[in-house]
Amino acid sequence: MKSPRIQAALLSLIAAGLLTATQTHAFGLDSLKSAAGAALSANGQGSDNAGADTLAQQQDALMQRFNASMNNMLTAQAKTLEATGQSDLASRTLAAAANYAQGATADGATIAADTELTSSNQALIQSLLSQTGTLNGENRNTLAEAIPYYQNGLKEGSMLSGAFQSWLDSAKGSAGSLLSNPMAAGELTSSISEASTVARNLPSLINAWSGTSQSFLSLANANQLDAGQIQSILAALN
Repeated sequence: MKSPRIQAALLSLIAAGLLTATQTHAFGLDSLKSAAGAALSANGQGSDNAGADTLAQQQDALMQRFNASMNNMLTAQAKTLEATGQSDLASRTLAAAANYAQGATADGATIAADTELTSSNQALIQSLLSQTGTLNGENRNTLAEAIPYYQNGLKEGSMLSGAFQSWLDSAKGSAGSLLSNPMAAGELTSSISEASTVARNLPSLINAWSGTSQSFLSLANANQLDAGQIQSILAALN
């Protein structure tokens, strides 16, 4: 039988993770109370290592998908900016993309900053449409290189909100099994916090991706480039 002090500490740990997730509309107060009650009733029933490990693997896969989408979308913008002569901003955007390519841990401030970078890139690309006209030679080739990055980033990004929400729901449902496993509780709480940060920022991020992709599409059409599936993916997002 675990001491009341240990029980209280573990419940606080679980509650902290779930409260973070409420910001993504995954959990309400009633859900938190229910999860805490389930955790108490599960005391003494043993740990669920397999379930915790599965959730950890799923969360890691989700973060890899998110990083891949961020890398693709920022690389696409960098190539678009390079093609239109904005080399300094292109380099800055490419450096941001490299952080995600290397699997950097996402935090709210970084995601917000890169969302703002995407929005400012979109505004600049849009303003360049009337000035740039038809690109020639190497610049047109560079613009064409951006197409698969936009396409892959949008395709994967459009599925992220649902995937993160589903994972957060599963994580909440596993709370009752964590009381007997402090290490698993700590790891899952950390995973919930990280996933919640991404989920909370995804709506504004996807909106920014949609805007910059639409501006790119106009530029690609003006240069008679086949933009692949970008148009159909954008239509599905809107």
